[in-house]
Amino acid sequence: MSSDSEISSVEQSDSEETYPEEEIENDDVDVEVVLSLVQPYEDEPLADASAEPHMEEENEDADADGLTPTVLEARYERTVPVTSWCQCELCNDMNLVGALEFRCCREVVHSSGKLVFDGSIERISCITQHEDYAALSNRTVLLQAAPLLRNKDGRSYRRRSGVPENEFIRAVAYRWMIRWLCGYMGWENTRPLPACIYHDIRSRYQTLQSRGYRNALPE
Repeated sequence: MSSDSEISSVEQSDSEETYPEEEIENDDVDVEVVLSLVQPYEDEPLADASAEPHMEEENEDADADGLTPTVLEARYERTVPVTSWCQCELCNDMNLVGALEFRCCREVVHSSGKLVFDGSIERISCITQHEDYAALSNRTVLLQAAPLLRNKDGRSYRRRSGVPENEFIRAVAYRWMIRWLCGYMGWENTRPLPACIYHDIRSRYQTLQSRGYRNALPE
């Protein structure tokens, strides 16, 4: 009996270890209970709505030159001026057709790599100033190079009846220039040229209409 009473006494003392109501009243101690609702993250700063476009851009897949569709589209819409992205100082958007053409030669991996590889970047700022470019983009050279190129059917490039010579030369120049910069790539690995090359070729070999990237190759 004594042990049961002791256990009961211990359990009672443990459960009533906090301040008994009688003791509080006798000591004239006021106890105030404050109830509050705490909201999670209520003190955290709010997200900046203006940062959302940048977050979308970060989530986009960049192309081989590190440019995202959002960047190229802004250049195409002229919301971003040429002077803000052209590093070679010879880009011009006057003759550009599609958004994929809005890139400087200093942004294009293969053209900037060529300038660095042969050391010409120390003397010139643009790929169109390269000594090989002047020779490869010559009218006579392009007409002679045309039979060396093949279309998707394996036939040599040839000027079709009714096609102006300058339009044909443009098509040959696009293919010839990309092979000079990138080497043989195959039909499944097409790449756009820099804006400065498009502007130079289209200014020298003028036609009534410009066919943009992916639509410039002869059939």
